[in-house]
Amino acid sequence: MKDEALRSHPSAEQNETIAPAFPGGSEAIVFCLNDYYCPYFSVMLYSVVEHALPLRQYDIIVLHRDITAENQRILGSMTAGRDNISLRFRNVSARIEGYTLYTGGKSEFTVDAYLRLLIPYVLDEAYKKALYLDADMLALTDVGALLDTDLTGYMLASSRDLCGLAIYYNPRDKYKQNRDTVLHLTCPDDYFIDGMLVMNLDAFRRAYTADDLLRLAASRDWLQHDQDVLNLLCNGGKAKLVHARWDVLQPYRPELLPEAARQELAESLEDPKILHFGGGDKPWQSKDSLWTEAFWDTAIKTPYCKALILRALPYANPDQKSDEVFVRINNGKIRLRHLLQYNVAWLRFKVRQKLLKKTFVIEERKRKSCLLKLPKNPVCRK
Repeated sequence: MKDEALRSHPSAEQNETIAPAFPGGSEAIVFCLNDYYCPYFSVMLYSVVEHALPLRQYDIIVLHRDITAENQRILGSMTAGRDNISLRFRNVSARIEGYTLYTGGKSEFTVDAYLRLLIPYVLDEAYKKALYLDADMLALTDVGALLDTDLTGYMLASSRDLCGLAIYYNPRDKYKQNRDTVLHLTCPDDYFIDGMLVMNLDAFRRAYTADDLLRLAASRDWLQHDQDVLNLLCNGGKAKLVHARWDVLQPYRPELLPEAARQELAESLEDPKILHFGGGDKPWQSKDSLWTEAFWDTAIKTPYCKALILRALPYANPDQKSDEVFVRINNGKIRLRHLLQYNVAWLRFKVRQKLLKKTFVIEERKRKSCLLKLPKNPVCRK
């Protein structure tokens, strides 16, 4: 099927629902991002297309507020010639007008993340299931397999927020108070991360309107933004948990996790399905990211390769001002091959980060002899 970009922005179109791209289609893969994030999203898009199965149809929809026609064209070119993949864009800015949505607490968090709350209502009722994925991810296998998840009796499926769970078990941290006294979770260990969601669209439509969700999201400054909102709505067993290997974040203080969660973390690092560059350890800017090599191995294959390298240079060499780099490029003193050579040198320096992952897995196997004794089966409050 020829890729189609929904490029016009009138409010009338924004209020229309999106029909399936393929005849008889009932499933979609949805992303929410802004124009600035398009180069990073291209890495995830490339990985999704690379692992797509020829007999499965991929109806990919990007919800946004400001993505330019040019970036839509560039991203659209990445799926050209793939008859089983459709990529479309829809500006939904009008749908969140009038709502004040909290974005504090995270330096890179934007209102665009709340757009995922609109998914059940932007998609036509012919859609029964939607897979939402964050733009700062890398697929290592076919993501379409997640759409095979049985959601009977559930609002959605996701995976445990293992990083957040480690923070929760630090009794002095505000995360524990938030989950216990604000969200009143019946089982805090089952708090999920919303970077990957398989949504039961009919269940959401029956229970809530779009206004219900946006009003709730705007009702307070949620500590973890729309993720708190979704966990509150799915409290009491309405979310089905899949293995954390489908949303693998860089580990945070695994020694604080209960034993079962530590085991799940170790398994996810040994056999990851989707890498998630969440938090502050972005592989294009952090010296401590475990996923630097994996990100750049794919980034170099995208149409945004040069743009990504240029953005990364100030992080790789803080003494080199980015405007000086651009001046030298414009003067012909730096060419793309030089940027690639510079970046390769940077990656070689950071290859040791990959060893940290292996070290953690090995240490996990020895944890019974070196870690503090923690509850094996945390009791969930009834």
